[in-house]
Amino acid sequence: MAAFEWPLSKLEIINSALSQTSDNLVASADDGSEEWNAASPAYERGLAYVCESHPWSWLTDFRELQPAPNRPDDRTFHVAYNIPDDLIHLILVRVRERRPCIWDIQNNQIYVHHHQWDYDQQDSPPPSPDQQRHRPVMIKGIFSKNSDPTFATPTVVLVLQMFVMAGIYRGMHSDTAEADKLWTEAMRMLDQAKARHDMQKPKYAIFNSRYTAVRRTRKPWRQTPYGWSGTGDPN
Repeated sequence: MAAFEWPLSKLEIINSALSQTSDNLVASADDGSEEWNAASPAYERGLAYVCESHPWSWLTDFRELQPAPNRPDDRTFHVAYNIPDDLIHLILVRVRERRPCIWDIQNNQIYVHHHQWDYDQQDSPPPSPDQQRHRPVMIKGIFSKNSDPTFATPTVVLVLQMFVMAGIYRGMHSDTAEADKLWTEAMRMLDQAKARHDMQKPKYAIFNSRYTAVRRTRKPWRQTPYGWSGTGDPN
């Protein structure tokens, strides 16, 4: 049995797509050929879309950000932070000891409201405005630093190949029907890739919400509402 070739580079994915569309393969990247000029943009756009569509393990990371020199234009917030150049999608922002905070993205910066955790420490006085402006934050996001498909799963790579094939049919063959068909199939397979990827992550217990329970049950509710998972009285 032949060895399973893995991982695949951009050139190898493009050539694999070209072989499936019965087109000439390319010998090297950026060779100026019609095949490369049609397939390369499709690959890059497809890769960007795939990366942003899900918090893949090889793309998701925590970063510490230092305050920017300017104050937020929106005075509801206290400190501004510059967005990293390689950030694709911001998931959350946390402050000291990784506590949640109020934040927003404005003017291509992350604005953070600090007062809500200035007073968390009851035994210590709140920091001065100058101290607030120098506090770092921790962000969790999807970053492009590891977007090379060598870090991706086989299903994700197959999705990329199908996006490239759709670009080839649209750009070289003017076959929009086949291109649309491949694009639709790639989107369906992308959902499979997300599900398979998430199988590798730890399983989390279902969050028991008293608001969900009260919607299920007439008041006054019984001691253990249906679906409460056996954890007892929601009160």
